[in-house]
Amino acid sequence: MAVEFFKEIGVKNGTSRLFIGGLHGKEGLSTIHTLKNIKNINVAEGSLVLCNLSPSPYLSTLDPLYYLSSNGSKLLNLIKNHQPEIYLELHCYHPEKSSKLTVCNRKDIFGVPALIELKYGVLMGSVSPLIRAVFFGLHDFPFILEMPCNPSTRSLEVSQEIMEITANSSNRVEIMKKLGKIYPQQVKRLDNYFHEFSLNFWPAFQEVKQEALKTDLKNLKDLDQLISRVICKGNFDLNPVQIGQLSQAFLIFREYKI
Repeated sequence: MAVEFFKEIGVKNGTSRLFIGGLHGKEGLSTIHTLKNIKNINVAEGSLVLCNLSPSPYLSTLDPLYYLSSNGSKLLNLIKNHQPEIYLELHCYHPEKSSKLTVCNRKDIFGVPALIELKYGVLMGSVSPLIRAVFFGLHDFPFILEMPCNPSTRSLEVSQEIMEITANSSNRVEIMKKLGKIYPQQVKRLDNYFHEFSLNFWPAFQEVKQEALKTDLKNLKDLDQLISRVICKGNFDLNPVQIGQLSQAFLIFREYKI
């Protein structure tokens, strides 16, 4: 079954939106159905790109090596070319692995908060901080939808509803307001996650970038020392995994932005 898919709707001027599935493994076999069957889209301004990638070896998007892979490179090129303010990664998961995505101490283990279930096994959260901090503005809306692989009709309907709401909106505030009417408790938790990110990882990364411009970084040890100084000076609340992600995000930034 062919799973590669690309469709562009709207015009270049205005809000840029990118929805992409099949990022790793065989997820594209499930995500293609959602992307191809979105019906109630009314892009009043700006553009929407829908894309599904071919199956590839599985590497987590939290692993910096992912962005050196074939699909990872395609993903970053799409982001760089379209510069989306609204960005969706559509993933799928096997039910026996759902606890890995929703475990309460996920931030301590993987550096990112637990995904939140909306309904019928559809989960929502933010994208990897390795690209969140590098390619998106603080008030952009980059997020993940995880649905069960081989999704039920109800799971597909929930995923498509979220995608339609997002596609028909122009900014973070509008999206959160619409979603909050349907999923008030979940959106409150997502907003708390965003608030924590905006006070810690985001400003720490911006400070690392600024300090790096003034510093002759010869190796990774120099970068680690710079990051330690930034965290200490700013009193940022970051665990060891997140501190490592700051370093990884900076290396991606240096590769693609400088």
